[in-house]
Amino acid sequence: MQMARIQFHSDEDEAKGLVELAKRIRVICLPDNFYEIPKKSLAILEDLKIPYMLIKEEGFDHAIHALRNA
Repeated sequence: MQMARIQFHSDEDEAKGLVELAKRIRVICLPDNFYEIPKKSLAILEDLKIPYMLIKEEGFDHAIHALRNA
């Protein structure tokens, strides 16, 4: 599964985006306000017009590694 590491543009976008994502999918929270979600779930944010920055695309194994070594 491809994962996407994202960060939101503002605190308001982060609050709104994180709530909407958490209602629908499992979100991996990382330090410094970074989040890992399945890449296909970016469509949720796009449909709701919540701005975000795509930091990195990676496989699920790398996402778990980042979580363990945070």
